[in-house]
Amino acid sequence: MHAQSAGSYLYNGYSYQEDARIPVNTASGNNVTLKAQVMMNVRPTSFTAIFAVSQSGLDVMQVDSLMSQRIGQVIYALGQLGIPESDIHIDAVAMVPRYTQKLEEKKFGKRATEIPIGFEMKKNIHVLFRNHDVLDPIISEMAFVDIYDLVKVEYNIDGIQTYYNELRDAALSVIKTKEQTYSSLKMHLDVISLGDGFASTYPMERYKSFSAYNGGASYQMVNEALTQQNNYFIDGKKNVVNFDMAKEKEKFNQQFVVQVAEKSKTIFYDRMPYNQFDKVINADTEEPCIQLMYNLDVYYTMMTEEIYKKQQEQIELQKKQQQEMLSMAKGKKRRGRV
Repeated sequence: MHAQSAGSYLYNGYSYQEDARIPVNTASGNNVTLKAQVMMNVRPTSFTAIFAVSQSGLDVMQVDSLMSQRIGQVIYALGQLGIPESDIHIDAVAMVPRYTQKLEEKKFGKRATEIPIGFEMKKNIHVLFRNHDVLDPIISEMAFVDIYDLVKVEYNIDGIQTYYNELRDAALSVIKTKEQTYSSLKMHLDVISLGDGFASTYPMERYKSFSAYNGGASYQMVNEALTQQNNYFIDGKKNVVNFDMAKEKEKFNQQFVVQVAEKSKTIFYDRMPYNQFDKVINADTEEPCIQLMYNLDVYYTMMTEEIYKKQQEQIELQKKQQQEMLSMAKGKKRRGRV
C-alpha cells in the first residue's frame, strides 16, 4: 500500500481540472493540421549571483575607502573558493548625500530644517560560478562583510542552438508518428505549409509564493451565527439545543483587540507542467532547470488512398501523353530536314 503525496500548496486553494480536455485535430474540409509540442529540461552551464551592498560615511573619501575595503575582502574570499577576479563584476549604482532634520526653536514656534550628514554609496556585485553547490559558501563570505542582500540568481546556458536542433528533431519525430495514424486509416496527407516557434522559461520566472495555515472562527463570525437563529443543530446526536439569545449576546458585546499571528510565507519552484507537451526530454530532474520549448504546426491536404491513387494515375497518364506529343513533334522536325 502506497501513501499519496500532495503538499501545503493545496491550502492556497489550488484547483485541479476535473475532466481531461484532450485537444483534437479536427479537419476543415480537406485540410488538417498536425501539431507537435516538445520541451527539454536543460541544466544551466553557469550561474550569476547578484548582491546589493551599500556603504554610508561622513564624506566621499570615507565612503569610498570603506566600500573598497569590503569589496577587496569579498574578492579575496571568493578567490579562496576558486572564483577568479575575472568572474567578479562590480556595478556602481549610486552615490547620494544623506540628510536628517534639525529642530530649531524660534521666538514664535519651532522649525525642522534638513541638514546633510554624509553620503551613501550603492554597488552591485555580480559573481559568476559554475557549480551550484558553491552558492552557500559565497553567501557566507558575503555575510562576513555585512552583505546580506542577494538580489537574484541568474541561470546561464551555453550552446543553446544545439538544444534547439534537438528539439526540432524531436518535434519532427512526433509529426511522423501522427502521420502514421492517418496512413493506417488509408488516408494520404500532402504538406502545404508549416509554422514553428521556440520559447524558454527560466527558474526566476517560475517561483511562486504560498502560506499554509488553517484559521479558526472569528468573533464576528460567532456573533453573526448567534444572531441568526435560536437553535443549534448537533450533527452527531441529531439533537436540538435551545439557547437564551439575550444572555448569550451579552458575552460577546464587549470591545477587544484581536492580535493576528504572523503567517509563515515561503516560495517554491513551480516548473512548467508536462501535460501540454507531446514529448519531454530530460523529464526526470530534481533541480530547477531552464525549460526550452518548441512548437511545430504542419498543414496538410487530406484525401483517401483511393482518390490519391486515381490522381497519381491521371498524372502519369498526362505525362505519358506529353512525352508522346513531344516525340511526335521531334519526328516531324527530322522529316522536314530530310
